[in-house]
Amino acid sequence: MRCILLLLFLAVAGGLQARVLTDIQQLSAASMQGRKTATAGAELARQFISQRYSELGLQTVGDGYQHSFVYSRLPQKTGVNVIGVVPGCRYSQHYIAVTAHYDHLGQSGGEIYHGADDNASGVAAMLELAARLTQSCPAYSYIFIATDAEESGLYGSKAFVAAPPVPLSNVVLNLNLDMISRQDKRGKLYLTGARRFPALIAELEQDYSKLQFLHHRGLTRSPRDSGRHDWPNASDHGPFHRAGIAYLFFGGQEHPHYHTPEDTWQRIEPDFLQMAMSGIWQTVQWLEQQTPTTLRSQ
Repeated sequence: MRCILLLLFLAVAGGLQARVLTDIQQLSAASMQGRKTATAGAELARQFISQRYSELGLQTVGDGYQHSFVYSRLPQKTGVNVIGVVPGCRYSQHYIAVTAHYDHLGQSGGEIYHGADDNASGVAAMLELAARLTQSCPAYSYIFIATDAEESGLYGSKAFVAAPPVPLSNVVLNLNLDMISRQDKRGKLYLTGARRFPALIAELEQDYSKLQFLHHRGLTRSPRDSGRHDWPNASDHGPFHRAGIAYLFFGGQEHPHYHTPEDTWQRIEPDFLQMAMSGIWQTVQWLEQQTPTTLRSQ
């Protein structure tokens, strides 16, 4: 029955690459157990992402794709980032860091928190970007980081920024993807950090009416603006921003099934995901046309 539902879902999705949807479905499957940090489900997710990196021909960093880090010592807690590189040709020593967290909330009370939108969707989009960028040599080098322990406090991205495998001064921009397959109550997907790139906004706003552009301070302050509405700290772009690195964050606000067992792949909105993926790819194409000085000086 699940296979039949997936086939119907793919048929509805139309032009979207089938691999994006199937990656979301696999990462949010019951077998992944909600992908909570330091669980068997998280290990399965890492194996899946590492296998996809290998199939796409991404270069390893050091001894392999998986890089562990300690984010608490009493008691000791360890996470694992999954990192792969697509080398560039024009600006090979300059990196765009693409991040998407693969961890989620795990299980509670016998129920699985599947995390299809949060954030299997971002990981699947990241894998799709890697697939497209390996088709020809990009201008920039791209370092893809599937981060762990984001839900606990952005620890995967903090670990990367604290001990980067490439000089942090060579990272010109962070492109962060988190919750891109469901519209919020405003019907929007947000591109935060875009206000520093008015030429990018001018290009995107012609085609994407559901894409709202925000400064990193986000929407107007209100008493309810907390948690994910604290845009500079809402996701893995936060540590990059605090390190002085420009970022672009594609992501949504909470929807009714955010952080519940009902965040399943069946609830993904194919047309909205198609729009998000198109906007992300167009953004990457725009970035490819900019010089490192341009990206740093905005």
